[in-house]
Amino acid sequence: MSLIYLNGDYVPHEQAKISVFDRGFLFADGIYEVLPVYQGQPFMLAEHMQRLHNSLHAIGITPPHSPAEWEAILRHLLSIEQLDNAILYIQITRGAEFPRNHLPSPNMQPTVMAYLVPFTPPAGEPTPVKVELLEDIRWLRCDIKSVSLLGNILLKLQSSASGGQEPILHRAGRITEGASCNYFIVKDNELITPPADELILAGLTRQHVLNLARGAHIKVREQAFSTAELFAADECFMTSATREIIPVGQVGNEIIADGHCGPVTQQLIELFRASRS
Repeated sequence: MSLIYLNGDYVPHEQAKISVFDRGFLFADGIYEVLPVYQGQPFMLAEHMQRLHNSLHAIGITPPHSPAEWEAILRHLLSIEQLDNAILYIQITRGAEFPRNHLPSPNMQPTVMAYLVPFTPPAGEPTPVKVELLEDIRWLRCDIKSVSLLGNILLKLQSSASGGQEPILHRAGRITEGASCNYFIVKDNELITPPADELILAGLTRQHVLNLARGAHIKVREQAFSTAELFAADECFMTSATREIIPVGQVGNEIIADGHCGPVTQQLIELFRASRS
């Protein structure tokens, strides 16, 4: 039976309940974090805890747990669920109060939830996917890992309706990210990805790929690129915590290069899979 950590207790998932006046439910007033676990070991734990803290700080919520306490919660969930490979999901909202009010009362008690789901790490030869180029309609603080994901969901639905696995988003022709991933292109053996500014959520998989590339002496540039540069790229791929690295072979009706997984992408996939063991 799957257990949920909820406000200090471990409860069966079907019994986990929060108030209908929780601000996460009413206003999407909260943040979340997603952390992969490989063979019982959390991946980039310190970095995930730092991003969690940064998101909380950005919306004015005092962190309810220290990194050591979060690790203890994760270890306890792993021991209960008996999972080697898993995804840890954490969500923290500002809390609940009655009556509903846009302006929260000071010193509210946050609602804190965490749980694990089984995870099968990617393996085998990756198949290039199709994505859809769409206008980025979201707000201007995408660097906060907010639970306010309606814009992302609408874009995913629009992309899926056209046969895309993900949207690849742009603002006035500048590529930003996906609805739940970051993007890279390769041009003349140089790896290029949009900068970690307020227009993207700087994924930790993204950062790990950058570190791997630098360690392999692949030239790296964190710089905005245009839709024209995307279509002229030699390779394109997406990154996320659960998918790791996925080659992109097609954007809308346009094939990227020859539509196959390129050599730099393949090298980084192999380096990533070696690094998680």
